[in-house]
Amino acid sequence: MNVHVIIGEDDYLVSEAAKKIVASSAELELVDSALSSNEESQMKDIRAADASFSTPPFLEPSKATWWKNVGFLPQAGGKKGPSEAVKDALVAFAEKIAANPPPDNQVFVLTGPRLLMTSVFAKTLKKGADIQSFAALKPWERERAAVVAAIDGAKERGLVFELGAAEEFIAVVGDDTRSIMSELDKMRDFLGGKKKKISLSDIGEITSPGAGVETPLWSLTDAIGARDAAKSLDVVARFEGDAGFPVMATTVLERFFRNLAELKDAAMRGKADDTASELFGSPWAAKKNIALLSKWSLQELRLASARFLQLRERAVSGASDAGELVAVEILRSIRSKAKK
Repeated sequence: MNVHVIIGEDDYLVSEAAKKIVASSAELELVDSALSSNEESQMKDIRAADASFSTPPFLEPSKATWWKNVGFLPQAGGKKGPSEAVKDALVAFAEKIAANPPPDNQVFVLTGPRLLMTSVFAKTLKKGADIQSFAALKPWERERAAVVAAIDGAKERGLVFELGAAEEFIAVVGDDTRSIMSELDKMRDFLGGKKKKISLSDIGEITSPGAGVETPLWSLTDAIGARDAAKSLDVVARFEGDAGFPVMATTVLERFFRNLAELKDAAMRGKADDTASELFGSPWAAKKNIALLSKWSLQELRLASARFLQLRERAVSGASDAGELVAVEILRSIRSKAKK
């Protein structure tokens, strides 16, 4: 098929997929609907896309039309979709595409963030188009996919992350693929060919947080699990002062140590894998937490869980020193000398 519809909220992945399709055409016409927020502009874009689709290449041997950033397609999840007039125009255009497939020297690509696959428009398009959708991922899936994208992107730039650095990079940048690649380009320029390995200190010095990215609490549990006191306190410092931090932190850390204690007990009985899957859900999280077990004794984990449970009770009751005691208890847990 010479008609392609690519849907996904990760603009980078969608754009890269579209570029691969249109790259071989000698002539490229763009219709960009990024700013089309009302019925008048949306109808205008539909007419422009239709006109380009209906016009064969003139002076060039081949032609591609890329209708991009189409944010007014029928929506899923209860989100407001296009007006009835726009819906009708979209369906009419889809019917035209299905009935009049372009010749071999002409390609049409439509890209947008969302499309209700059960809509009349989508069902009609399927008769004459290849529809590719980058499915929305669960949070842990996005995290893992972002780490993999960062590792692969670094490799393409002749770089490699040191152990644990890719996860820290994503914690700072976020899971937006375009931001990841932009920050990797900046990292490559920063290193300037002097070295190929990206270290944690490199990330701290050069990497900028992605738009709207906040330090996730799992970066705190990762640091504590690794018994890295300096990094743990650095993460705590980013949260301190936030409303509700003592309650949030003590709740998360009590559960973290309680789960690790249960996992440690299971590992001592040879049942680590099954228990990790039940406790942490994702294979990535399960594997990550199993790797932490060698750093802790069962006694240490149970004691830390009990201490954070007590501190949570103080935090919930409104004790003014609860926030300060979070860092104290973290250090006490990390520096414990209980027998492994």
